[in-house]
Amino acid sequence: MRGIALLRRSRRVTVTVAALALVLVAGGVALAAGTPAIQTITPRHADDVTNLDVLRQQIRNYYGDPLGTGIFADDSNYAKEASGVAKKGEQYLWERAHGWWHPHGIKAIVLDVDDTSLATWNYEIFSNWAYNFTTNSQFVTNQEFPAVPGMVELANKAKSWGYAVIWITGRGAAQEPATLGNLTSDGIGVDAGFPAPTTLNDGEDGLFTKPALADYPAYLKTACAGDPNGGTCTTIHYKSATRQHIESLGYDIVANFGDQFSDLKGGFADRTFKMPNPNYYLP
Repeated sequence: MRGIALLRRSRRVTVTVAALALVLVAGGVALAAGTPAIQTITPRHADDVTNLDVLRQQIRNYYGDPLGTGIFADDSNYAKEASGVAKKGEQYLWERAHGWWHPHGIKAIVLDVDDTSLATWNYEIFSNWAYNFTTNSQFVTNQEFPAVPGMVELANKAKSWGYAVIWITGRGAAQEPATLGNLTSDGIGVDAGFPAPTTLNDGEDGLFTKPALADYPAYLKTACAGDPNGGTCTTIHYKSATRQHIESLGYDIVANFGDQFSDLKGGFADRTFKMPNPNYYLP
């Protein structure tokens, strides 16, 4: 985790002394009282911890934005690293589409949204890494997030090679129209230029936002019945169960792209690709 003091979020965990515990349950993550949600070391001395203000400046420098304007530089180390991961994914997808390998179903890719497809750097600077649901929702509604470097090219090439392009995000269902507009092109805010999500063969639209508990489809109710908080899915269970559902419809998820390990854990993908994100951690 690069020594990062991780600051956040309703959907993103706020790091406090009273944080919830992280334990493994049935291949996923469950939260219980007693230990911190993020497992790491206990420093013995203050010098063992990167000073928070110094760390913030290091992250600004990594994004090529030392003055904190909220615009990352195209030649920044962040942009280079993200583009590098995208290129590796693109090469892998090309080989799978053009080589000897044959999928076990309709070949597909799955992408997370925040900091996998759309970069939230401008909000990190605006909020000083302190997530607030109201202000974050304004950024989402106004469609203010630019594309993560390299990912639009990857998604468009994947589509041209015959892949279904599917998104799974922890954003709430009410944010789906704005998310779709930001990803594609609707003339509001940033039009990132991704292809439209593939309509699945059961009629679902290919952009999976997280529903309210009362609106869970049967596959989420089953997968998350044993989770805490009355069966509310953890990130791992929500995303892995959704991938399992997609594959049950006859798709083979050839690659799964995410900026959090919780985007990638839980199986139901031939290969995973981790995008860089030093700003927050979601178990």
